[in-house]
Amino acid sequence: MRNKKRDFIAIILGSIPWIAYVIVSPFFNKPKPLIAGMPPLMFWDTIWMALTSFCLFLAYIVEFGGR
Repeated sequence: MRNKKRDFIAIILGSIPWIAYVIVSPFFNKPKPLIAGMPPLMFWDTIWMALTSFCLFLAYIVEFGGR
């Protein structure tokens, strides 16, 4: 039998990267100031490439780790 609370938490964790890319990214679309030598949007996308993997890994652990 499926645990609805775990499923819900996994869905939330999987949705965080989507929210970061689709909803928050337009606010970083500016040419200045440079962050680590990159425009803010490029820096944001670079950071979220790694954070997306981490969020999906956590969602996997929440969903299937206890079995």
